[in-house]
Amino acid sequence: MTLLREPDHGTPDRTGAVEARSVTVEIDGTAVTVPAGTSVMRAAGLAGVEIPRLCATDSLEPFGSCRLCLVEIEGRKGTPASCTTPCGPDMIVTTQSPRLQRLRRGVTELYASDHPRDCLTSDTHRECELRALAKTVGLTDVRYGTGGKNHLDAAKDESNPYFHLRPHRVHRLLALCPCL
Repeated sequence: MTLLREPDHGTPDRTGAVEARSVTVEIDGTAVTVPAGTSVMRAAGLAGVEIPRLCATDSLEPFGSCRLCLVEIEGRKGTPASCTTPCGPDMIVTTQSPRLQRLRRGVTELYASDHPRDCLTSDTHRECELRALAKTVGLTDVRYGTGGKNHLDAAKDESNPYFHLRPHRVHRLLALCPCL
């Protein structure tokens, strides 16, 4: 038996947006028309363009904390998070460029610096979302974090009578990595 899995475009649907206005945006050369208020990330997904992400999902309002879904928008400075940026009329968006690749690889490296080192290379960790992301952004090695302080050796916190916190298992609780 197989389960059908609906695509997750990273942010909630805005079909019922104000007065059902639509805007047309160009994402990596593909024009897509979406309801006003739709995020750039969702519009990209509807156009068949995947943007790397960790914190975005259809089931939550976007908050842009992972900083992996950065894009470039023609005529604007900086690299806004696509999950929190609403589409505007005639917007031209680039989701892949050397600059974006470099930024995403750097952010992913910071996450990986506080993650089990073998997760990025061992075949036993195929379900790890961070491992998949590292592969997507081309991260093969982590330059720092090996000798510094991280949560992996943190002691179990038993100070609460109702639950015990195991800091090294937080990624697993967040469903990011089953390898901890």
